[in-house]
Amino acid sequence: MDPLVAAQRLPRIADAAMRNALLGALGAGRRPALSALVGAALVRFERAVQAKAPDGVRPALLFAQRDRILRGLRALTESRLASRLFAVRPRDLIAIGASAKPFDAIVRGRDGRAHAIVFRAIPKDGRKLELFRRIRSAAVTHKTAAIESVVVGDLEGGRSRRLQVTGEATSRAA
Repeated sequence: MDPLVAAQRLPRIADAAMRNALLGALGAGRRPALSALVGAALVRFERAVQAKAPDGVRPALLFAQRDRILRGLRALTESRLASRLFAVRPRDLIAIGASAKPFDAIVRGRDGRAHAIVFRAIPKDGRKLELFRRIRSAAVTHKTAAIESVVVGDLEGGRSRRLQVTGEATSRAA
C-alpha cells in the first residue's frame, strides 16, 4: 500500500478496531483488563490491515498506530466514562453495535431515559464542531428510542463530551 494512502487510512482502521473491542467488552457485560482490551483491539487492527493491504504497510506506520491504540485505550479505560459504562446492568443496555446505528451503544441511564454512546477520535481543530453537529442531528432524527443525550468518548485522549439533545427528541417521545 502506498505510504500516503496508508497514513490516511490506518487511523480509521485503528479507530474501528478500538471501537469494536470496546463494544465487544461492553456486550460481554464485564469490565475487561486493559491488556485483554488492547489485545483484542490489536488483533482486530492486524486483521483489518491484512485485509486492506495484503502487500504490506511500512512498519513505522503500523507501530505508530499500535502505540496510538495502546495510549487511547489506556486513557479511555481509566476515565470516568468507562467506569460508568461498564457499570451498566445488562438489562439497561438497549442496543449495541449494528442494532444501535448510527451510534455505538444506547443505554438506559439512572434517570430511565435513553442515552447514546459514541466512540470517536475527536479532532482538536474546527472539525470537531462538525462532528458534534452530525452526532446531535443523528440523535434528533433517531427512530428507535428518544435520545436524551449523546456521550462522545474520545478514542485518543480518553476525554468525554456530553451533548445534550434539544427538546425535539423528548417531544417526539410524548
